[in-house]
Amino acid sequence: MKFIATKSVAALAAAALLISAPMTLAAGMKFDIKNDSGYIIDGFYTGENGDWSANWMNFKLDGGETANMEFNYDGPCDIEFYVSWEAEDGSSIKGEETSINICEANTIYFDGKQATYD
Repeated sequence: MKFIATKSVAALAAAALLISAPMTLAAGMKFDIKNDSGYIIDGFYTGENGDWSANWMNFKLDGGETANMEFNYDGPCDIEFYVSWEAEDGSSIKGEETSINICEANTIYFDGKQATYD
């Protein structure tokens, strides 16, 4: 997987990592992640075969902000992901793991309880 994220509010940030995948089924997806919560999102993680990626975000996403994500991935369309957000004490809280068809995702929404997509 190769993932590039840019924050579309004020400052631009980018993250890129490469993880090999056994199948070539999808590539070059772009989507947005929208924070519809009052929390600060500090992480976006993807999973495959029980293993979780490093944090794809090298920035924080405040409530009401949106980040453009580019997902260059050679693997199956169905993946798992979760977001994490800052707790009041500065620690990070892991959200629920969610399955997503990355080939069909336009926007991922986080409302403070769960992540959904369209």
